[in-house]
Amino acid sequence: MRTPSRSWRSGLLIAAASLSLLAFGGARSARAACSMPGPSGRASGGASFLPAVYRTDSGSPGSLLQLVDDRDGAAIVGLWKFEMLAKSTATNTNPMPDGAVVDFGVTAWHSDHTEIMNSGARNPADGDFCQGVWKQVGPATFRLNHIAIAWGGGSYVGPAQIQFLVTVDPTGNHYAGKFTLTQYVATITPGHEFDENAVAVRITGTVTATRLTAN
Repeated sequence: MRTPSRSWRSGLLIAAASLSLLAFGGARSARAACSMPGPSGRASGGASFLPAVYRTDSGSPGSLLQLVDDRDGAAIVGLWKFEMLAKSTATNTNPMPDGAVVDFGVTAWHSDHTEIMNSGARNPADGDFCQGVWKQVGPATFRLNHIAIAWGGGSYVGPAQIQFLVTVDPTGNHYAGKFTLTQYVATITPGHEFDENAVAVRITGTVTATRLTAN
């Protein structure tokens, strides 16, 4: 049997690669790790793997795919264990002494600017998970707007808004700042589940957190 020439085999490989590219372009979006030059995580040949999203580029007929870097380098992204302690301010007097634990638990800040918290001070039967959204407001400072659906004694109380303003330290392993927790009174009736007209209590204080790692 005649052995295929090197040029014939090269042409076959190029054709196969082209077909794969066309098939890949048929998907609207797909996850991938692309080998690109970088200062860390180098692969063989001096390249590093860069998380990315491939999307079809409909605006450029000559280009089948568009490479989009979907990394978020924000220092806050990750999993943290946190503690919230009461501290009254000039404009708010807490119904508990300064230094009392308001809440503690684990919170995950995601690169899509959402956040989820597992509250250790809440009874799981009344709901101990809640969610929020965040934005970066300084080089290492972040603002969180977090909404909890509060229950107590087996009945719905109303929404609770928890706001953080925190700064990640230079090590990237700790953050600290202030919080305000406002508990509103609402009812499970159409259009009134998230009422913020009546404040049941407002608590202010400090929050600290330590990053959790895989080690």
